[in-house]
This record gives sequence, structure tokens and C-alpha cells, in this order.
Amino acid sequence: MTRVKVCGLTDAEEVAACVAAGADALGFIFGVGPRAVSVETASALTAAVPPFVTTVGVFANPDAALVQAAIGACRLDVLQFSGDEAPDFCGSFGKPTIISAGERMPTANELSVARAVGVLADSRLPGTYGGTGVALPFGIARALRSAVGRCFVLAGGLTPETVAEAIRAVRPDAVDVRTGVERNERKNPALVRAFVNAARSAL
Repeated sequence: MTRVKVCGLTDAEEVAACVAAGADALGFIFGVGPRAVSVETASALTAAVPPFVTTVGVFANPDAALVQAAIGACRLDVLQFSGDEAPDFCGSFGKPTIISAGERMPTANELSVARAVGVLADSRLPGTYGGTGVALPFGIARALRSAVGRCFVLAGGLTPETVAEAIRAVRPDAVDVRTGVERNERKNPALVRAFVNAARSAL
């Protein structure tokens, strides 16, 4: 069964809606961007996440101090690095990580140094690090999927209407959605439920 991560949660209502819909993992963005939350806000939100739901701290080219502050204050099971971070930086915090592949699969050594338990394949536009709403071509995604020796997470332009086709075409271990379940830049409970249901029934 394909696991579902919903990313960019900003308040308790969004967290509750995603948990109720059956999301397997919730992502909290630190740093910059329209869905970024402070360490203090994320501390309260992650504390409210049930223990059977994975919490992911999402970063893009952060200062080490921010990552350390987030780890110290929040319940974070996994760190996700979606920028241009070096593998040794990703692996320096004592937590399992998910690292972004872009269109190039990291080497086995890079994955080991980064403490990577998963690889995220997402589309990138100039000046952005994910969250573009643009789908990654299936051919590229399949090539990355075949090369990875760890959990493979597919992101980029997924919606309740497209996620089943993407799962059937790429066979990822998990899918990651942000804007595809939003209305007016907020998570929409009906869209989240539809996304999770479509992902669950895809295979």
C-alpha cells in the first residue's frame, strides 16, 4: 500500500483534518515560504500528532542552528532536506532523513552519509525547492525509482484526480502532496480525504 504524506501544515485544524483522513505522515516546513511555521508553532502542532503518524521536519538550505532548534523543541521523527544540502550536513543531526533527488539519484555513499531512509523525487523550477505544483515526468520518476535502494517518495503536481495514475505508472512507496489538497492556500479536508482514498485504491 502506498503511504501518503501531506506537507506544509500550519495549524491545528489542518493537522486534525489530515489525521482524520488517514495520512501516514505530516510535514512541517521550517525556514521560508508561504507554509513555513516557527519552531514554537511546530512544537505545539507536532505534540498533537498521534504517535502512529510520522512527523517530518522539512528544510531547504537551512542554518544548522534552525535544524537543531527544531529537533530540540518539536517531535520530529524524520528530517527532510529539499535544497542543495551536502550529504554530510543532512546526516549530522542524528535523525533519519529524506533527501531530494531532483532529476539525479544520489549515490549509495551519499545516501549512507546523509542517513537517508528515503529519497524524494520532485519537480524543480528555477529558484524553487519543491511545492511547485508541477508534475515530474513519469519517465524521469520511473528511472529514479528503479535506481533507489530505499523508500521512494513521489511528489510534484499530485492531486486527488492524478495521484492514482501516478502511482500506477511509477509504483512509489509513498506520495507527497501540498498544494494539490489546498483551497485558498489552506488544506481542504474534503480534498485531503479524496487524495488519501485515491492513493489507497490505486493498486
